[in-house]
Amino acid sequence: SAEAWEVGKMQVKSMLEKHQRENNGEYPKKVAFTLWAGDFIHTEGAMLAQIFYLLGIEPVRDAFGRVADVRLMQVSELGRPRVDVVVQTSGQLRDLAASRLELVNKAVAMAAAADEENNAVRAGVGTTEKILKEKGFSPREARELAALRVFGGVNGSYGTGITGMVEKGDSWEDRSEIARTYLNNMGALYNDDKHWADFKEGVFEAALQNTEVIVHPRSSNTWGALSLDHVYEF
Repeated sequence: SAEAWEVGKMQVKSMLEKHQRENNGEYPKKVAFTLWAGDFIHTEGAMLAQIFYLLGIEPVRDAFGRVADVRLMQVSELGRPRVDVVVQTSGQLRDLAASRLELVNKAVAMAAAADEENNAVRAGVGTTEKILKEKGFSPREARELAALRVFGGVNGSYGTGITGMVEKGDSWEDRSEIARTYLNNMGALYNDDKHWADFKEGVFEAALQNTEVIVHPRSSNTWGALSLDHVYEF
């Protein structure tokens, strides 16, 4: 909604100011988001607004006020550099708002294509492409996958699959085993018909590299970070 766009911009400005205070005035290069269906509905898309605004992308609305497309904002409009993002979606959000996820990937591609100084999105896509080549992807495939930034459950699943491992401490020896399970279970690409629910090992891990800030939604006053296992799970 139009109101959610304004709220999202306000939240981004607050987050960036906090990061600058704690990091000698530096902007983050990449921010990771978790998208949940409930918060998407409660806030009318404020988390999506944060993602778009970090990238320097503005929603384009149809005659009914619905977001139908996105457009590139100029750096002069932003008053700051663009910030790269990576998104993991819950299964419910994936099922509820597939068209919004496609807009996120489109927004990343548009921001990465902007030829300007200090473009962290462009640099982030370049880094991801390099990592994918090192992992054995062909140059063409690495280039194609480097700008995809929305990931979720493999085979249409609705969870990360790590809660059982965390609760059963004798089932693993090192925390890297939990991390690997998480990356494999949440590494499906969600973009368009070509890559919808398509799993390619290593792409999610490559996209997450150099993440400096993690944002998890919480639009309720009735539960907190320790209230349910889904927070640490995602």
